[in-house]
Amino acid sequence: MAYTKETLVIDKPSEKLLEAVKQLRVHKLEQLEKLRKMKPEEFSRRVILA
Repeated sequence: MAYTKETLVIDKPSEKLLEAVKQLRVHKLEQLEKLRKMKPEEFSRRVILA
């Protein structure tokens, strides 16, 4: 799958799809919060090691 800036619109999403998107959003917010709470030196160490 290629990266694109175009917005994907699904007219009639299924309940399963809505739940999957909801879980992805929750996970993304958790990861962002984890990064925000990291100390700068810990963050730079993780980036270098990754």
